[in-house]
Amino acid sequence: MGRLNEEFIKAGAQILVILGDSPERARQYAATLKTPFPVLSDPDRAVYQLFGLDKVAFVIQRTASVVADREGLIQYIKRSVNPMTWLQESRELLEFVKGMESKP
Repeated sequence: MGRLNEEFIKAGAQILVILGDSPERARQYAATLKTPFPVLSDPDRAVYQLFGLDKVAFVIQRTASVVADREGLIQYIKRSVNPMTWLQESRELLEFVKGMESKP
């Protein structure tokens, strides 16, 4: 996602990562990966629960890509248990966001 950040910005989007951990761990994650976008903290995992992202078999963390429009309505959501597919999904997500530009 970081490599595509500029393209998301040009398409009028803001990338956010929500980490189900403490604010300190979110800061460490952002610093370690040198993310060009905000990494937010969800220590109670409320957002994870809201989107059905509980761990599979208590081990594998589910992830999701979510696009909300300017009114806050979710227009796209894709859940995954394989984080290695993120680059492919990031490109798919970018194309979806670009397509939103042409909609009224």
